[in-house]
Amino acid sequence: MPPTVKRLVWLSVILLVGGFMVSNYFEKRSKEEAEATQARKLEETTRSAVAAMVARTNALDSWGTTLSNGMPDRVEPVLTVELQRLWLQGRPILFVGSVKDIAIRDDTYYDVLIKSSLWGRPQFITDVQLSLRGEREKVDSFLKDHPDLFGAYGFNNGVAVVAMIQTIRTDSIRDAAGDREDVKIGEGNLVEILYTGQTFF
Repeated sequence: MPPTVKRLVWLSVILLVGGFMVSNYFEKRSKEEAEATQARKLEETTRSAVAAMVARTNALDSWGTTLSNGMPDRVEPVLTVELQRLWLQGRPILFVGSVKDIAIRDDTYYDVLIKSSLWGRPQFITDVQLSLRGEREKVDSFLKDHPDLFGAYGFNNGVAVVAMIQTIRTDSIRDAAGDREDVKIGEGNLVEILYTGQTFF
C-alpha cells in the first residue's frame, strides 16, 4: 500500500476514533446534566410537599433553628428542658430524620422510632429521636409505597414526620468507643409521615 494511502487510512481511523470519543463525551455530559436537573426537580417537589404538610398540620418547624441559635450545627449538649419548652406547646412538630425501627405495639398501632440524620439541619451533638405511636394502616401504606426504604445501606430511609409530642425522656447508650452518651427521645403520636429520600433540609 502506498504511503499516501496508508496516511489517509490512519487519518480516517484517527478521525473516527476521535469523533466517537467526542460524541461519547457529550452524550455522557448530557445524560449527567439531565440526571442533575431531574434530581433538583425531585428535591424541590419534596421540599414543597413537606412545606404543604407543615401548613396543613400547623406543625412547628423552627424548633431546630431556635435550639441552634440560627447556626447550622450545635456543639453544646441539648437539655431536656429546652426540648420541653419547644415540643410541648400543644402543637405538633416537624422532625426530619430517618426510620430506625418499627415494632408492633398492638392490633391497631406500631411503635415507630425516628432518629436524627444527616438529611436534617441543624445538626446536634446530642442524639435526638422520636418514639411514636403510629396507626398500622397508615404505616403499612407508607411501607407499601416505599418497599426499598432500608436499601442502599440505609441511605434511602429519609423521612419527614409530623408528630404530637407528649413526653420527653433521656436514655443512656454506649457509643462505638464504649462511652456512654445521652439520647433525648420525644414520645407521642405520629400525625403524618412523608418520604424524603436523600433530600437535604
